[in-house]
Amino acid sequence: MALLTFVTIFCRSICMLKQSSSRPSRLRGTFALTLLAAAIGTATPALADPEVVRSVKVDERVYEIAFNPATQAVYAAVTGLGDDNKQQVTPGIVVLDASTLEQKNKIETGDVTPFGLGINTKTQKIYAVDTRKGVVGVYDLKSGKEVAVIENSGDESNHLRQAVVDEKANKIYISAFGGMVRDGKKGPDSAVWVIDGATDKLESVIVSPVQSAAGLALDADNKRLYVADLNSSTIAEIDLSTQKVLRTFDSVITEKDANPEPFDTINLEIDTKNGQLYAINQKSGGVSLIDLKSGKITRTVKTGDGALSARLHPQSGDLYVANRNDGTVSVVDADTHYVTAHLFTGVRPQTLAIDPKTGQVYVSNKSKGKGRQAPEDAPVPVEAAGNTITLITP
Repeated sequence: MALLTFVTIFCRSICMLKQSSSRPSRLRGTFALTLLAAAIGTATPALADPEVVRSVKVDERVYEIAFNPATQAVYAAVTGLGDDNKQQVTPGIVVLDASTLEQKNKIETGDVTPFGLGINTKTQKIYAVDTRKGVVGVYDLKSGKEVAVIENSGDESNHLRQAVVDEKANKIYISAFGGMVRDGKKGPDSAVWVIDGATDKLESVIVSPVQSAAGLALDADNKRLYVADLNSSTIAEIDLSTQKVLRTFDSVITEKDANPEPFDTINLEIDTKNGQLYAINQKSGGVSLIDLKSGKITRTVKTGDGALSARLHPQSGDLYVANRNDGTVSVVDADTHYVTAHLFTGVRPQTLAIDPKTGQVYVSNKSKGKGRQAPEDAPVPVEAAGNTITLITP
């Protein structure tokens, strides 16, 4: 449209010059340049395609990242190096400048090994999920000091996974993966922790909202929490006022009378403005679009092998999807729901974070490592594109 406007104005200027042959040539030239400048001034520049700007190495074994508008920084959870390497790197939260990705600081987390992260930008506290120890560490972002370490003394699973923050209510929700059956025995129940952000204490536990709780998505205004069941590839909707499950719906399309394939839906993202939920399906390698009013799947989009996580772009409405096994981030158009870009970001894209003001997208990329079955004396492979943070301009 902008180009059409430019061409129209310029053509009209030429016609006017031809009709004004009595004017001096210098005046005609000045007049044409003036109109040309006006035409250029009215033209809106076309939006650029998203592209990878830079990637930087961070400490070993990077997992989830989070963005903090107050400090214009990206926070990256790193679990460090274990006994498989002589050069030890301690766990912690690496703080990177959002523009340059230069490391500014590192929050030492002590006995807490952070895998997942959640930031409350109002209280300026970060919640670090320790999957293995089953605790949540709380840290003040200004001082970097530990505020609290939260644990659950109940019988539910303590295999913690994801944190989502309700800044309006100052609550933090943590999914605990469980309910798996091994050798005929069922393990501890799945759960969702509810943490009071004012006291940083465990307020309550929602037990078994699904069999195997994985990803979470929050609709704070309507007091709804959505929980992905990794075991059955379904989603439960919880009323946060009562902490009861209101309904459960499928997150993958199956053949008639067939059960969904397990271990598919791993994470969720929500578009509250348009009443839409995105189910990120790792086995299917894509995304299911679900209408929240009906609970029905309206569309499926293939993005890449091992689709793991996604973030909705606050400006464009596009969905950015990290495809772990492909090494790419795919961009799904907000209107057409077609994939418009595949961007190589690193060995194993893990999680995403977005600056709501600039629209810049950040990606954490894990490394493959030497593998669990490798001999103890095997060296750790060099991976230039592993354990990195990548910056994408939309």
